Amino acid sequence: MDDYVLLLRGVNVGGNRRVVMAELKAQLAAAGATTVVSYINSGNLIFSYDGDATKLVADVLAAHYDFSIDHLVLTKAAYLAEIAQAPDWWQAADDRRHNALFKLPGYQIEFDADILSSLTDLDQAVITDHVIFWCAPQKVHYHQSAFAKLMGTPFYKQVSIRNRNTTVKLATLLNERD
Repeated sequence: MDDYVLLLRGVNVGGNRRVVMAELKAQLAAAGATTVVSYINSGNLIFSYDGDATKLVADVLAAHYDFSIDHLVLTKAAYLAEIAQAPDWWQAADDRRHNALFKLPGYQIEFDADILSSLTDLDQAVITDHVIFWCAPQKVHYHQSAFAKLMGTPFYKQVSIRNRNTTVKLATLLNERD
């Protein structure tokens, strides 16, 4: 049985696209997933499953929700390998926004070059197979950053964003499952 992380995009934001994590945990368990846990209310779940976890999640979401939910399923090994590639500056405590932008299925790879060419002196980004590690200003200069300008673009709809704390906590929870 393998461990997986499930990242949902755009749920429980402003009271819209409501997904109760306790209900989703129960739905996944009823479909065969085991040791299902969630972290905060923004669509972060970890579970074990013996089979095609991507299909399991797609089937559960389609059966229980009347709106589509973009999501990404990664194995424990894949998630931890991606997080291990986080640059030192992304892990440093400072006054900037530290985000991990997880590429959803269907992500257009040409966005990678667009991102790198759009970076300002205020941004830092490193791109891996499944994640874009990005730092941008927190307050004063945020709206001048490339990160701020990408919100609402087609690119934005193809990623699911987690802050550094959530990203690292999910790695910790996965590591605790040994």
